Amino acid sequence: MYILQRNALVPYSARQMYELVNAVEDYPRFLPWCEKSQIVQQSADEMVASLEIAWKGVHKHFTTRNHLTPYSRIEMILVEGPMKHLEGIWTFASPEAQTCEIVLDLEFELTGHFVDRFLRPMFEHIAHTLVDAFCKRANELYGQP
Repeated sequence: MYILQRNALVPYSARQMYELVNAVEDYPRFLPWCEKSQIVQQSADEMVASLEIAWKGVHKHFTTRNHLTPYSRIEMILVEGPMKHLEGIWTFASPEAQTCEIVLDLEFELTGHFVDRFLRPMFEHIAHTLVDAFCKRANELYGQP
């Protein structure tokens, strides 16, 4: 099992950061490893989304069910993909006006030794760079205060 926590304090509101992370359809525009993203199903408090990812010649597809608590939390659970287990929680908290602490808690387990050996580096790379990629995208969209 791989467990990771990443966080960042950014000069944007929790609402802005939540909307950025929840805009799954925009991922291929700024996440270099995301080839395609699709919202399969959506309601006010839930989204099913699929991503096609590629890194160093390895291509994989996975789908998550995301429970949405607008502007404060996104909980992800694996529906389908090359993992035995995937859970993630994004939290967005505003300790003061126009700042947001973003926290990503992620855990995953791949399906077997062979898959783990070849896919773990890809998923570790994605997990380690994800929060930074969203912070960079926020700077591009919202400007640097």
